[in-house]
Amino acid sequence: MPLSPAARRTEVHTRTLELHVYRREDDLFDIEGHIVDVKPISTEFHNSQRSAGEPVHDLRLRLTVDCHLEVTSAEAKMDVGAYPYCAGVEPNFSALAGLRIGPGWNRSVRERVGGGRGCTHLVEMLAQMATAALQAVWSEDDGDSENASDPADRQLRDGMINSCYTYRGNSQFVKIHFPRHFQPD
Repeated sequence: MPLSPAARRTEVHTRTLELHVYRREDDLFDIEGHIVDVKPISTEFHNSQRSAGEPVHDLRLRLTVDCHLEVTSAEAKMDVGAYPYCAGVEPNFSALAGLRIGPGWNRSVRERVGGGRGCTHLVEMLAQMATAALQAVWSEDDGDSENASDPADRQLRDGMINSCYTYRGNSQFVKIHFPRHFQPD
């Protein structure tokens, strides 16, 4: 269902975010993210210029994780950064190795590559990459107890309760589909 009709407007910026998850032959997973920022007008920076339609940012990041969602390696590439200096941050993202995707992920990411140690745009994308990794790795899980035929036998993964509106501890969804996790008001 589309959004309601918008007011008259002029586009001033487009960010494209693309995420892909791949299972590797060695049973690890690669999560690849790609951000492209484009403006429909020419833009002046302190020491450079971008023509209309030319990327302001063209950034890539790859996380490799195991089946427990532990990061085994990370690689960043900046084909286009706002400034030539931006690419100097690329090797810093290798510091993500050893982190585990799950509760506390965003905090841990900021501790390792936040602020002056990282790139705002890549750090923001890491939250989305974590979600994509969870969805992909969990869909590959053979011991999936979330889909047991008897709702009483269904077991939610750690961190799912109260992670969103539908998975609220007191929701009808949880009451019907995951009764052992239901938390009445």
